[in-house]
Amino acid sequence: MRLAIALIAVAAAACVPPSVAPPFGGAAGGGARDTECLLATGDAPPSTSRPTRVTIGLLEPADPSHAPVPQSDGERVVFAHLYEPLVRVNCDGRVVPALAASWERHDAGRRWTFRLREDAQFWDGAPVTAQDVVFGKSGSGFTWSATESRAVTVLLGRETDDVPAFLADPALAVSKPAPDGGWPIGTGRYWVTSANTTEREIVAPGPSGDSLVFRIGAGGAGDARDLLDAGVDLLLTRDRALRDYAATQSRFVTVALPWDRAYVFVTPEPGGTRFDGLEDAVRGFARRAEAPFWWLNLRPCRLSSGESPPPPAANAPRRIVYPRTDPAARELAGRIAALTRGVATARSATDFASGLAAGRDWGYIVALPRVVADPCRAGRDLLPTWDATITALVDTRAEAIIRNGGARWSVDRAGVVTIPSP
Repeated sequence: MRLAIALIAVAAAACVPPSVAPPFGGAAGGGARDTECLLATGDAPPSTSRPTRVTIGLLEPADPSHAPVPQSDGERVVFAHLYEPLVRVNCDGRVVPALAASWERHDAGRRWTFRLREDAQFWDGAPVTAQDVVFGKSGSGFTWSATESRAVTVLLGRETDDVPAFLADPALAVSKPAPDGGWPIGTGRYWVTSANTTEREIVAPGPSGDSLVFRIGAGGAGDARDLLDAGVDLLLTRDRALRDYAATQSRFVTVALPWDRAYVFVTPEPGGTRFDGLEDAVRGFARRAEAPFWWLNLRPCRLSSGESPPPPAANAPRRIVYPRTDPAARELAGRIAALTRGVATARSATDFASGLAAGRDWGYIVALPRVVADPCRAGRDLLPTWDATITALVDTRAEAIIRNGGARWSVDRAGVVTIPSP
């Protein structure tokens, strides 16, 4: 796979983790608790006070068939409250406990043992075992096994001093099928079934009589404002107009989240092209793409087939293809089409995915997460196997609109917002 980076930061930036936009509470370097990555929201209640009902606005539905691996901003928020991998990575890049309470390093870091929480159980009350963690799951560069009923041993291909952060991959979160075929049964603090899910609302009860309510908008800017007017406690947006609307109301505060999404231009043509000023084409929150770029280090994953797609016909238009439902991708495709005398072409999500896999068009606007737990898995799921040139374009982020005096919120390194554990 050829990799050409058109817009990169200064060389020093390549050695640091993706930046996290302020403001956050807690000291740099942080400890093991989510509270060290609290969003600064003004007059939020103390940690000892917890609202019994918290409402989160969603701009798109959450699909249970995707769980526990999210495919949208809304699903990232929902699934993070319902499903748990062994560990998570906080806003400072520190690995913190999730389903695992502790871990031990052996053999100079080639072998690690993770011990499950004593109270770890599924929503139906069944205890979580080490076999539940490892069954049916695998990844690149490691093997794992259930060495005890509540202990998972991870064997790595090489020694490391760092706790394996790839274990925070949502694809490794623990779940089991539900009897009714609906929401997979998870281990998170909140639980959901088909019985408490409607077209416009998902109610997730907690263990202490509290609950999360995910209220789903019908789509469109006007409806998003309606969610705010209805009094949600949290709404994530990439729309500057919605952020500006919230700023007119004193009951809300807006907080910039980490730069969590990178848009790239993927083409079969070798060499790559530099596109300047594309951040001005995006109406949302955007900046020039900044290193590090995880897709530069995929050679050990052996994902490339080494083949190139067939060349287009000599008179074929230079199509820049993008997913129809992604506004930023549409704006980038339009600007690149104007710069290259190409044609911006919208496709449904399914047609876009199949078209990218085939590689028969001139180029594709692809949205990638800036931070991934497992680069090999992300590369396999999101990038083509043909010999591609990948040019970084822009980074984007969401902003959190939070009701003053409501719940406390924390954010992780990937920009996922959750209610911190008590």
